[in-house]
This record gives sequence, C-alpha cells and structure tokens, in this order.
Amino acid sequence: MLPGHGVPLVLVATEPLDSIFRAHCRYPDLVPHGVLGNPEGRGDGELGADARQILDGWYADRLEEEKRTFADRSSRGRTSVDVAELARFATRGAVETPFVDIDATVPGKVDELGEVTFAGPGPDGSGGLVDEIARRAWLSGARLLAVRHEDVPGGGDVAGTLRYAPT
Repeated sequence: MLPGHGVPLVLVATEPLDSIFRAHCRYPDLVPHGVLGNPEGRGDGELGADARQILDGWYADRLEEEKRTFADRSSRGRTSVDVAELARFATRGAVETPFVDIDATVPGKVDELGEVTFAGPGPDGSGGLVDEIARRAWLSGARLLAVRHEDVPGGGDVAGTLRYAPT
C-alpha cells in the first residue's frame, strides 16, 4: 500500500497485464513507463536498479517541467531566488515549489515571522537557512524539489515558485 499521493509507482509487469493495470489504475502518480517483463525470478537488486533507471528519467522530465514553470512565473513576478525573501514567503505559506540545493548550507536563523539573521561560518548552534526554508514550505504543502546546485534556477542555493504574486 502506498502512503498517499506524491509517491511515484513504478509498475513491473508483462503485457497485457501492464496495459490492463494502466487502463484501470486511478493512482495519480503511476509513472508512465514501467519495467517490462516478468518480475518472477528477478532479484530485488535487479528490479530496484531497473526501477531507479525509470525513476531517473521520470524525475528529469518533471524537473524540466518545473524549470519551465519557474521561467514562466518569473516573467509575472511569481518567483524568488533570494534566501531572505523565500524565508518570509515560506513562513506565510506562499511558496508553491522550492528548488533546494541538496548540498547547500547557509548558516543563520529564521524567526517566527520569517525574518532571517545570517550567521558567520562555524558551529554556533544555528540550523541552515536552506533547510529551514524547505521545512516551512513543506509544512505548508509545497512540492519540495531537492536538486543539484546546477538545477537551482538562478544559480543560488534556493529558489522558488510562488502561489501568488507578493504584495
């Protein structure tokens, strides 16, 4: 059983079972392409590797779609690449899709109103700003994208599409 929507499902089946299942499945996150073939006699490692290959292509397609959405919304003032802005927007529930660099660490703190205090490098007990932005956006129902640095629009540590234009 899947815990809920948002979890991709990769189907492993032979024809005609693949087509029959797809014709009747109502799960919204069924990956369009599956692993074709009989799963019987194939080890978990082999099935996992095949599924990862399918998921890599699926995720790359979704990421390109999200980048196009970011570019479109940029022209309408519904994006940000500024850490301090995104902290405020995430606190207010305005971030729809944050792009978060999986390796980024920006030291600092975010207060209850979303205001940022940047910290110098070093173990001062403060959490990372990028992680806190991601946490706040996720808690408001955002679609969080943890990506490599080169996939963050604007070339920074974090970027985001907004649910509405800031006022």
